[in-house]
Amino acid sequence: MSMKLKYSTLIALLFSVVVFSQEYTLDNIKLWDKGNIPLNKDTITSQETFDEAGMRYKKISEPALYVYRNKTIKNNGAALLFFPGGGYSTVVLGKNHGEEMAQHFLKMGFNVVAVLKYRLPDTLIVNSQEKVPLCDAQKAVSIVHKKASNWSVNSNKIAVMGASAGGHLAASLGNLKNEIIAPEVNLDELKIAVSILMYPVISFNLPYRHKGSFKNLLVDKSDNQELLDYYSMENKVNEYTPPTFIIHALDDQTVVYQNSLLYCDSLKHHNVKYNFVELEKGGHGFGLNFNKTGINWTIELESWLKTQTDLFVN
Repeated sequence: MSMKLKYSTLIALLFSVVVFSQEYTLDNIKLWDKGNIPLNKDTITSQETFDEAGMRYKKISEPALYVYRNKTIKNNGAALLFFPGGGYSTVVLGKNHGEEMAQHFLKMGFNVVAVLKYRLPDTLIVNSQEKVPLCDAQKAVSIVHKKASNWSVNSNKIAVMGASAGGHLAASLGNLKNEIIAPEVNLDELKIAVSILMYPVISFNLPYRHKGSFKNLLVDKSDNQELLDYYSMENKVNEYTPPTFIIHALDDQTVVYQNSLLYCDSLKHHNVKYNFVELEKGGHGFGLNFNKTGINWTIELESWLKTQTDLFVN
C-alpha cells in the first residue's frame, strides 16, 4: 500500500469517526439530588476512584446515568439501559463511560443507550449494602420511562442489558419487581421489554457461583442461606420475567457458563421466551471484542430482537 493510499485511508477512517460522533449527544444525569441519596451513610469520607487505565470505578457515592441519544431517531423508538460488570467490587465503565457499547447499539437502531454507573455494596459508603445496586438500577429505568416522550422512546420498548455482575443486576431488575427499593419509583416504571445478559452471574449458591460477586454484594451476610437463595436468579424467574437473550462462552473460567444454563432451565420452566448463544471461545469479559470470540455475536442478537421482539416494530 502506498503512503498516499495509507494517508487517504486514515483520513477516511477519521472522517467516519467524526461523522458518527456528531450523530449522537451525551448527557450526564445524576440519579439523585446530592445530599438526598437513599441508603448512603450520613457521613462519607471516601472519594470516588478509578484505576490508572481509567476503566474501573470504585467508592461510588453519587451514581450517574450516561445517556447517548441518537440524532437520527425513529418516532417511538427503543431504548437500551446497560449495566457494566465488575463483580460488585468495581464498575467497569471504560475511559469514555461505555461509549463503544453505546455507538454499537445506536447503530443497531436504538434511539437511546443509557449506561449506568451504579453504587457498589461498600459498607463504608452505604447502608443495607445488598440493596444498593438494585436501588440505583430501579431509579435508572424509571428515569428512562419518565423521559421516554422527550427522548422519542416508546415506554413499551425499553430493554436492559448487563455484563457479568451487571448481568446479575439486569436479571434482578427483571425478576424482583415486587421489591421496590428506590423511593418515588412506581411499579409501571419498572416495566422492561427485553433482558440481554452477557456472561451473567446468576447463582449465589454452589457449585457454580462466582467466588467474588456473592461475597461482595452480601459482605458479612454471605453465609445467610436465605439471602443466597434470594439473590440466586435461577430461583426468581416468574411469568413476568421479560424475554431474555443470553450470551456465554464455554471456556469462561471466571463466571462458568453453567450459570446461564441454570437460568435457561428456569426460563423454560416458566415459559419465558429466550435465546441462548453458546460460544466456543471468548473467556470472560469479551464484550464487543469479536477477535476473542471469533464471531460477531451481536448479529444473532440483532436478528432475534428484530424478529422475536417488538423493539424495532414501527
